Amino acid sequence: METLDTYCATGSLRRAADLLHLHHSSVARRLEQISKTLDIDLTAPTGLTRVRLALTAWRLLDD
Repeated sequence: METLDTYCATGSLRRAADLLHLHHSSVARRLEQISKTLDIDLTAPTGLTRVRLALTAWRLLDD
């Protein structure tokens, strides 16, 4: 969740990697696995929007 959340917040693989203190290829692999699991293309604007909305809803329900 942290990887996905950071990527969505930054919109950048390399920036997310910097914030997570990981190599960008590690973040890319994590995002690829998340993308396959959720069956959402995180590189497409619609996929990223869907994930951002889902994260927002999750946060709202968690409050």
